[in-house]
Amino acid sequence: MSKNNKKKRRSDLKNGGILLEELIASFDGKTNPIRCFSSDQILKATDNFSESRIISSWGYFIWYKGVIEERPVSIKKWSSQNLSSFSEAYRDISVSSQMSGHKNALKLIGCCLEFDLPALVCEYTEHGPLNRDGGLASGEVLPWKVRLKIAKEIASSVTYLHTAFPETIIHRNINPTNIFIDENWTAKLSDFWFCVAIPEGELYVEDDVKGVIGFVDPDYYWTMKVTEKVDIYSFGVVMLVLLSGRAAVFNGPDEAPMSLNDHVSEVMEKGEFDEIVDKEIWNDLGGGDDLVLRRSQVEAFLRLALRCVRYKKEDPVSSMLEVAKELKLIEKLS
Repeated sequence: MSKNNKKKRRSDLKNGGILLEELIASFDGKTNPIRCFSSDQILKATDNFSESRIISSWGYFIWYKGVIEERPVSIKKWSSQNLSSFSEAYRDISVSSQMSGHKNALKLIGCCLEFDLPALVCEYTEHGPLNRDGGLASGEVLPWKVRLKIAKEIASSVTYLHTAFPETIIHRNINPTNIFIDENWTAKLSDFWFCVAIPEGELYVEDDVKGVIGFVDPDYYWTMKVTEKVDIYSFGVVMLVLLSGRAAVFNGPDEAPMSLNDHVSEVMEKGEFDEIVDKEIWNDLGGGDDLVLRRSQVEAFLRLALRCVRYKKEDPVSSMLEVAKELKLIEKLS
């Protein structure tokens, strides 16, 4: 056996054991089958992780487009130098495998355990992940109906994550770059590596603060207590991103970084509703009745987003289930 084969064998055994432990710990031994791919298959599928195959890159990992057995796939390669805890990579696989049965979660096909950290093989989505400003890499403008559909579907996915398992699972990293869009404009939640379980009968767990600047719940930041509100807050910011076309942190008038949440609060205090809304949202309208209906939808959407981020003049929502139900009602206003 060559040195390379021995190394792959050692990685395979080590990573397989860690993955099995993570699966059992996270989901009480009730696991979904995961297909294993060889490193040769992954390298061939990505042209040795060629830059020309990159879908997106966010520091901790890179998504590549690949083809395995004549099927297009998305392949996630971790950067071991940037990963704070190896267990997070295995948690990503374990939660992804459980979420794959939901139509609004990025489906995990399998993984490769022959690298230092496992590579994930997932379904391919035509439009890839959203940008930080809630748009597409292609620059194509998302119509209002698509933005509303994305919010509704991701709310459904997060609700499932919170309610479908013996313990409440909190994502802790909901942001536009973790939302993939397929050819039918169906939204898929991904990247479950920061997930943490709240034990049955408990209201929270304490853990180090995880997440992306601009999406982290302030209460969580100061107390380090993880509750469902952590995901509700992050999702509310995602709604504001979709509504405004701005990133969660953007350059203000003086080029200084500004929080979208703070910006929206300031604008709301002045009663300047239209300053929040991306002007592209109004571009595909017909007559006057269409404008009235669209405005009622957009206003209801904004109010719900503000309730999610606990804006002082709005009653906070109690759960992601409530958010999901409200978004379905808003969609029916059209």
